[in-house]
Amino acid sequence: MPRARKLAIVAAAVAVLTLTLSAPLASASGGGGGGVLVVGDSLEELTSPYLQRYLPGVPLTVNAVGGSNSFQILELFEESYEPSQSAIVFDAGTNDNPAYPQILAENLGKVAAAIGDRCMVVPTIHGLTVNGIDSTGKNRVVHAFAASRAGTQVPDWAGAVAAHPELMQPDGLHPIPEGADYRAQLIAQGIQACLASPTAVASGPALESTPELAQVGKFAARQASLASAIATELGRGVAARVAGGTPFLAAGLALLSIGNGNDA
Repeated sequence: MPRARKLAIVAAAVAVLTLTLSAPLASASGGGGGGVLVVGDSLEELTSPYLQRYLPGVPLTVNAVGGSNSFQILELFEESYEPSQSAIVFDAGTNDNPAYPQILAENLGKVAAAIGDRCMVVPTIHGLTVNGIDSTGKNRVVHAFAASRAGTQVPDWAGAVAAHPELMQPDGLHPIPEGADYRAQLIAQGIQACLASPTAVASGPALESTPELAQVGKFAARQASLASAIATELGRGVAARVAGGTPFLAAGLALLSIGNGNDA
């Protein structure tokens, strides 16, 4: 077969495969595969710098302001939300008065109404005790919300703090760098579960000196395998450009070759 004709067939097949591969992701995430929005308070300000480490290739939009309550974080969401986004991290409630957990319930409901069936990640809350009232009521709200909405991911930050108080600063509210890294892992697993399946359940990571998420490791290995398959078909120079810039296009080419995730 002449080389020009063969390349034309490859290009046409890749176009079809790209559409085929991208459609299931859009359906599963409830969005258009346009990335992830993360909104929150100072806990998220500390957490978000570590997130991209565990979510290679996932576009992240972060809007976090220290000291924000859930009403203010709702406003951050409204400022930044785009219908193309596939998942929303609503990291809120720490600065809400624990005597009024219905405030958090109301704001969670407003986000859910705005995003339709897109997946949400809502961490549990470790906040200050006010007048003898802790965050138990707010965490009941988080779990009830998740139970009422299929696919909602609930990284257990409150449980992590209870099990590993050494991860916290002396104020007992903000994590030290190792704690922020660990918190990022919890949230990243929730995001990965959202992007993989709207009904998947994320588990907590193990504490390690250089922690990694299992799902991220599998993703990286898959990318390497795809790049190798492309190199066999089209040459290593073209493969590097395609695999680096367009993952779904890379997948299509690889399949073609194989076939012939103290205010706070």
